[in-house]
Amino acid sequence: MGAIVRPERRIGIVGVGPRGLSVLERIAANAAESGGAARVHLIEARSFGSGDVWRTDQPPTLIMNIVAAQITAYPDETSEIDGPVRTGPSLYEWAAAVAAGTLGVELPADVRDEAATVGADSYCRRSFYGHYLEHAYRSTLAQLPPAVTVVEHRAVAASVTDGADGTQVVTLVDGRRIEVDEVVLALGHSPHALSDAAIAFERFAATVGGVYLPPGNPADADVDAIAPGAWVLVRGLGLCFFDYLSLLTEGRGGRYLPRPDGVGLEYVPSGCEPAIVVGSRRGVPLHARAANEKGDRRYEPVFITEGAIAGLRARAGVRGLDFRRDCWPLIAKEVESVYYARLVAEQFGEPDAARFVAADRATAWGSPAEAAVRAEFRIPGERRWDWERIGRPWSDGDVTSVPAWQAFARDYLVRDVAEAERGNVGSPLKAGLDVLRDIRNEVRSLINDGGIEASSYARDVEGWFNSLHAFLSIGPPSTRIAELIALIDAGVVRLAGPGFTVAVDHERRVFVGTSAVPGDRAESRVLIDAMLPRADLDNTRNLVLADLRHRGHVTAFAIGSHPERRHRTGGVAVTARPFRPIRADGTFHPHRYVFGIPTEGANWVTETGIRPNVNSITIRDSDAIARAALGITRR
Repeated sequence: MGAIVRPERRIGIVGVGPRGLSVLERIAANAAESGGAARVHLIEARSFGSGDVWRTDQPPTLIMNIVAAQITAYPDETSEIDGPVRTGPSLYEWAAAVAAGTLGVELPADVRDEAATVGADSYCRRSFYGHYLEHAYRSTLAQLPPAVTVVEHRAVAASVTDGADGTQVVTLVDGRRIEVDEVVLALGHSPHALSDAAIAFERFAATVGGVYLPPGNPADADVDAIAPGAWVLVRGLGLCFFDYLSLLTEGRGGRYLPRPDGVGLEYVPSGCEPAIVVGSRRGVPLHARAANEKGDRRYEPVFITEGAIAGLRARAGVRGLDFRRDCWPLIAKEVESVYYARLVAEQFGEPDAARFVAADRATAWGSPAEAAVRAEFRIPGERRWDWERIGRPWSDGDVTSVPAWQAFARDYLVRDVAEAERGNVGSPLKAGLDVLRDIRNEVRSLINDGGIEASSYARDVEGWFNSLHAFLSIGPPSTRIAELIALIDAGVVRLAGPGFTVAVDHERRVFVGTSAVPGDRAESRVLIDAMLPRADLDNTRNLVLADLRHRGHVTAFAIGSHPERRHRTGGVAVTARPFRPIRADGTFHPHRYVFGIPTEGANWVTETGIRPNVNSITIRDSDAIARAALGITRR
């Protein structure tokens, strides 16, 4: 029997946040090449375009950690895609249009007010970005070609199953069934079952009349359950921590004012804040993002190039790369060469910096020749780049006592803000660190799709590099660190030492936080785990993924061919682009696609959005998915 010919191709997109929106935009752009009509069913429980994380009704104190000129919903002329490029405004360009009143649509007053203040390098409210995404969604609908029809379903999907005639059936929680030919799962962050430790914390908090907030989106957390003046323990010094900090301070009426001496901020309490003790394994927060001096462009890699990547992967073959041996020297060389070039320019001028770059590029990372170049240019010993020191910035003397730690921590934060204010070109340190962010496309090309050998992936990528990369390159705006300093000075926040852990004291009926610093101890009946749960297919509470896993239609991604040496990650196993899910029997489903965060493991750092003018890998992914769903053969 031949294939069933349908009058139109039916595509379902489950989840219409930024990634689902991008797939829709790419379907609209590619539809003409498919030669037929398409009906796209959109299933989204929140708002179409903004989804859950970027919804427009979240607290106004929550801000982005990427500047307005470096985030978009559209491809651009740098996008190396098979489909046509249909450009659109970045967040900054959209804000300028809102401020000028040229959009022709009515927006809430607070959105118009913020738009009037947005510059290219502004860190906008997350809800403001949500309005941008929803406008991009409406614009995409307005520009649909006649052959493309969109049907909205504001609902939660419960399952995706195979129909009798080769169709895909998306069943919603209310029992409705949507029949399509192709299904794209752009599910974003999904809720997860609590770990045994989290369950124990939750039960203990309930027993003692306390509060436990498990890993999750702070915008969804019940922070109102935390009473003013209560002591609070927080585990984690990443982006979620800064969200909680804003909700529990400025979100409760506190204010930041410039210090009388003009250096930094001071905090004026409202009286409704809790008292916060926060700690982490490393002991200090993520590096502050530097003032942007690059516009919407990026540093172009010199060592970790497409040719170098292709050569490495070809030589490694199916066995995969050793990350430390094969990949890290290229990554480290990119960072250090930029750092030293800026340092030489700072000390001796741009002509010497140009000579340094030419000499340094001819040497391999860690080689005697490289050391000779640095000696020739008289790099002071105390200014030499030291990955171990940067990854663990405190010395043994800084953790001998609580006063010693607190003195170090405040000084460290002040220096971090000062370096950030110098900019991601002007500061040698921040210029080097910003390279890690700029070369993510290339690092993904090394890591994605099992590019790293199993034991090296477990030891070097998951066990070391991911944490270091996050610490150095995905931090908050420097204003958040300045606010933290003000809160420390106001006595609202205390930064615990490194090696921070939390245990339960049943006799005293409290959570107890301690660190590696002698005498560093805090007690509370309130505990916040300020982190997002990692992708974990085995423990997902997403209805669709859980059902597909139960039926063997998705499985967790594992690296390596030998059964006893395979490393299992928590993300969904997918093929290479366009990311068709791999079943438990090793086959892939030809009419389903899993995009983004649920595939972490098969793909690397899937949380980042679309950045303009850098040949965004996210756009390349969404274009490939859209073309496959439309049945277009790759060019």
